[in-house]
This record gives sequence, C-alpha cells and structure tokens, in this order.
Amino acid sequence: MKLFIIRHGQTDANVKGLMQGWLDYKLNENGVKQAKLLAKRLKKEKIDVFYSSDLKRAVMTAEEILKYHKKHLVKTSLLRELNFGELEGVTYEKYVEILRCYCLKKHEFRNPKGESYQDIKRRVNLFLRDVMRKHKNQNVAIIAHGITNRTIIAELLGIGPEKAAEIKQENTCINIIEISSKPKLLMLNDYSHLNNNAF
Repeated sequence: MKLFIIRHGQTDANVKGLMQGWLDYKLNENGVKQAKLLAKRLKKEKIDVFYSSDLKRAVMTAEEILKYHKKHLVKTSLLRELNFGELEGVTYEKYVEILRCYCLKKHEFRNPKGESYQDIKRRVNLFLRDVMRKHKNQNVAIIAHGITNRTIIAELLGIGPEKAAEIKQENTCINIIEISSKPKLLMLNDYSHLNNNAF
C-alpha cells in the first residue's frame, strides 16, 4: 500500500500569507496551473482511490489529477485544514505574535472557537483507520492541506508534534509513504513538477 499525500495548489490567501483554516478559498490562476502540472506528473502512477478535503482548494486540485485517472473522488471534512476559529483570515505574522503572547507552541494552542493540534490529530486518525481498513492492498491519494498533511505524516511515522511542525509542505507537493510491515517514507515535500515554471 502506498499513500500519496498531496497539498492543494495556491490560493490568494496563500499569496497574502493568511491563515485559511476552514475559509473556503478557490485556487487562484497560478494554483490551477500548479494543479495541472501536478496532474501531468501523477498521470502514470497507479492510484486506486482518491480522497480529498471537502474545501474547494483541495477539491479543485483533486479534480485536475482525476482528469487522467477517471476515478471517483471521495470528499471528507476529516481532511480539512486546522480550524483557526476566530483567527481565520489573520496573517501568519499576527498568528505567531498571538502565540507568543500566550507563551505557547503551535501544538499546545487551542484556537479560540477553533481546533487544537489534538483535535486535528483525532480527525486524521479516524480517517487513517478507515483508509487502512478499506484499502490495505491499494494505493491511495489524499489531497489536503499543510497542517493536515503534516499531521498524517507525523502519525504514520511516529514523529512528535514539534518535529511535525517543521515539515515543509509547499503548494501541490507530493509525499509518499509506503505501508508494509511498518510505514516507510519514500518522498517528502516534492514539488519538482513546478520547476522551470514561472508563477
């Protein structure tokens, strides 16, 4: 079994450095181009099942990939980005400043009227248990978000939350984890399909 863990393409909120969370941004023009390049890269991969977050930026990215695979897309709220609650839409710099005020690290903070790291970890584990049960002999594509992907990777590889927060996840990056006797990381944050393309 292989898991292809993929981040969505660029949105205007990404360009502005905003905390998107559950805000439902679409891909911008560059994001659509990125998703098309990603789709071409993945067109020859054997992928049996496709899951995505139900937010537009993930669904739009998945739909580009599916043009080459002709499979059904399963959308699920379990793969949504961390809910930043009252802090959705603030800049990343402002968010870091707020964390400093609380003297907390990202994984220790519960977003006001939103989620904590433990909340997204629970969501991810619910999703992973279901996928492992249903698709243990298949290859699965998961199209989601930066923090969601980091959490999935961390849970599968047994990485603690502080190290997980350091995992880079660029727009349309690909991570591949092979699961046999134990999970093995084959690829991390690979976005080489975007090389030599001006965005």
